[in-house]
Amino acid sequence: MNPAKSIAMKSPRHSARGEAARQRLKAAAARVLDRVGFHSMRIKDVTDEAGVATGLFYHYFKDLRELVDELLAEHMADFEAVEVIEKGVSKGDWFHRLCAHYETCVHIHAEHPGIMRCIAQFSSDDPEFRARWKRSFDKRLHLLVDVFPFVFPDSTLNKAEVELLVHGLSGVGKELMSDYYIDRDERLRQVELSEEAMAEWLAALFYRGLFAHNPPETQLRHSQAILNITRGL
Repeated sequence: MNPAKSIAMKSPRHSARGEAARQRLKAAAARVLDRVGFHSMRIKDVTDEAGVATGLFYHYFKDLRELVDELLAEHMADFEAVEVIEKGVSKGDWFHRLCAHYETCVHIHAEHPGIMRCIAQFSSDDPEFRARWKRSFDKRLHLLVDVFPFVFPDSTLNKAEVELLVHGLSGVGKELMSDYYIDRDERLRQVELSEEAMAEWLAALFYRGLFAHNPPETQLRHSQAILNITRGL
């Protein structure tokens, strides 16, 4: 079951005004998470940010964890929304499909580093949340695992080997996005990349790792320089 749907089922129905208040509190929590992180966040920080009375918080949420858990579930659902992410992209256009997924991931890291930091913290501290995040991540990876035999009909890899390969490639960019957007590593940020450029860099590296050649030059706008790297003989 989709984590977002699972949590939504537990939440009572609210009026339009009540739902607006919930969304306002969640948006405020996301901003506070970006500034101070979950372990330093207080309910008063969220209600002050939202511009509402502290007592209103308890009308909609039991505690901070319930609010943040719902917020993270919504972001997990965004990562899984393949039809939305790949809207307008041909199924056979693997480079732009990869770009579309990386654009989503890069955007969330750039706009909400606190959300991504919180996901990492919860994954480390809470086995149940870690399992949910892993299921979400695996669901995305299996989009490629399941079609691998059709994309590479001559491959001799069995399904377990394909799983290993795809999981290995899935690491492309994970540490970079964390260091660049969450930790804001000064050495890395000497290179100023737009979200679109960062997504293309990562998609190009993934594509080259998967297909063992570069994406078509006509599809490149930002990553030609890194794809032109060759070893002198």
